Amino acid sequence: MRYKLTNHADRIRLANELHARPFALVKMPFRVSHVAFACGPDKRAAVQKHLIALCDRFGALHPAENTPQILLDLGRFRLKWEWHTEFIALTVLAGPASPAHEPFSDPAINLLPEGWLEGIDGNVLAAVHIHGESADDLGPPALPAHLKPHFSDQSLVGGGFFEDQARFWGDFRLHEDGFMRFAVRSVPDFEPASLGRIVQRLVEVETYRALSMIALPAARGVWPKLNEIDAALARITAAVGESSMSSERVMLDQITELSAEIETITSENAYRLDASRAYATIVWRRIEVLSATPLSGQINLKGFMMRRYDPAMRSCEATRARLESLSERAGRAAHLLRTRIDVMLEEQNRAVLASMNERSARQLRLQETVEGLSVVAISYYAVSLAALLFGPLAKGLGMSPTLAKALLVLPIVGLVWMFVQRIKRHALAESESDRAANENPGNQK
Repeated sequence: MRYKLTNHADRIRLANELHARPFALVKMPFRVSHVAFACGPDKRAAVQKHLIALCDRFGALHPAENTPQILLDLGRFRLKWEWHTEFIALTVLAGPASPAHEPFSDPAINLLPEGWLEGIDGNVLAAVHIHGESADDLGPPALPAHLKPHFSDQSLVGGGFFEDQARFWGDFRLHEDGFMRFAVRSVPDFEPASLGRIVQRLVEVETYRALSMIALPAARGVWPKLNEIDAALARITAAVGESSMSSERVMLDQITELSAEIETITSENAYRLDASRAYATIVWRRIEVLSATPLSGQINLKGFMMRRYDPAMRSCEATRARLESLSERAGRAAHLLRTRIDVMLEEQNRAVLASMNERSARQLRLQETVEGLSVVAISYYAVSLAALLFGPLAKGLGMSPTLAKALLVLPIVGLVWMFVQRIKRHALAESESDRAANENPGNQK
């Protein structure tokens, strides 16, 4: 029965993502070479063209475009090719070179055409050779005598798988050819799928270990600058309580500059530090999935990585944490200084308002004095004019001019005072009306 359903645009692609990078089947005995190149998306087209040229040389089918992983059968060997976000990985899988083949004397990478590997546009991040052999009796857990010359005893790591049906050894050292080395030994009928998973996990541990540690030099390199910023922030914070208004403004500018430096360092290193954390998580996950049991008398993989690798990752995490801490401290110091500046500005504003109130009180007293003088002056002239007007009438009543003028003083002064007060009230009413209109402009029509 068919259903006419509409798939989500990404449903098929996301379902296929679960099967994008399957393990290659590996049979004993074998030799494997793995190389990871730093290669961004901008170089993908050129690298794809280079890979197609190799397919043409061996008569193999061209890989589909944008395929995350391909496994090519090129006759004497198989080539596994993987595309990742910022690197590409190729793995050459082959059988033994000859019955008398010595470990690592003729690695699988030698089966590639001469000069083809050098034509890949990218820098090597990780390179690993893996030698695989089988034995009816795996013997004691110590590294077999014929493998000892190929590893360093000082950093030898070993582990067992599947109830000691398979073992591995490695030293995580770059040897004379620039490759690290692992050796895998198992019983003859060991399952190819399980062996493929072991090989894949070993090369992934080294590849993601290398990718995660790219951030380490930069993380260590910024510490001297972070020490300077830390000391400067400490000095500024300690001086906050002793500073004046002018010096606080200078310190605020200094904190702003320090914050800009912190943000610059963060932006330059954030991606690498985030990637380092993600890759380190993958490394520990791969080690956990390997589930390698310790071999008696040898360092196990997890213990080795805890002692040698984990401190490097902790340095990267410490750098990340310190950048976040410095950013927060700079923000708190700037906030504290701004608060102090705001308080001091408020105190200055309060002093200015008090001065303005005092000045207004003086102006009011002066205004009242002027009003009194104005009443006296106006009354003086008004009395003089009234005396001239009512002088003849006073003579007819037998009243002296001086007495008449004296009788006019009080009424005229009272009238002038009332007139001045009326003008004052009218002016105050107009001022209140204008102020109310300015405070509520929406009420105006």
